[in-house]
Amino acid sequence: MNNPSVSLSKGSLFSKVSLLLTISFALSAAGAYMGQGITSIGAMIGLGLLFFFGSFGVRIAAKSSVNAGVFALGAWTFVTGLFLGPTVHHYVASIGPNAILVTTLGSAGLMAACGAIGALSGINFSRLGNFLMIALLGLIVVGIWGIFVPLSHTVNIAYCIIGIVIFTGFFLVDFFRLANSENTWDAAFDLTMNIFLDFINVLLLVWRLYEALTGSKK
Repeated sequence: MNNPSVSLSKGSLFSKVSLLLTISFALSAAGAYMGQGITSIGAMIGLGLLFFFGSFGVRIAAKSSVNAGVFALGAWTFVTGLFLGPTVHHYVASIGPNAILVTTLGSAGLMAACGAIGALSGINFSRLGNFLMIALLGLIVVGIWGIFVPLSHTVNIAYCIIGIVIFTGFFLVDFFRLANSENTWDAAFDLTMNIFLDFINVLLLVWRLYEALTGSKK
């Protein structure tokens, strides 16, 4: 395959992922807005289960047809927004809508910068994958521990910073994969879900860090 064909192929994959990400962020934002008033623990558990198992459902649907994949992705990202609605409501009340807007734009800028570096630098960031997964497991363990034993102020700040660094690394890995993957819808759905989750995690950690640094509390 000659170079022009490769370029067209990669550009087409970028277009697919860009389209799917636009749909994902729009529907998750709508879900978050509608889910701000959810207070039922049962509803949150149900949404959490839908979020977890729905991630597998999207990949299964995407293998059957593109339309089924788009519908499943839209439903999953909307459910994700509903699930995060109470958390978004907390941070809006805690740090204020202006801070929410600024930090969201900043997180989007971080994603764009990592996208450019990961896709265009020529560095093979895939080698970071295993290290990042181990670091993520450690982050999850500390997060679960924090549910039962509140983290100190210093540890909480360190947790947020380390988490942001980890998911920034995942941005680099996923955008490197985006620039070097085969141009298929399966790859587009997989990369879209990964980048979507990277962004959501970075955003939540940035809000948590802002709250910790400013001393804002609901």
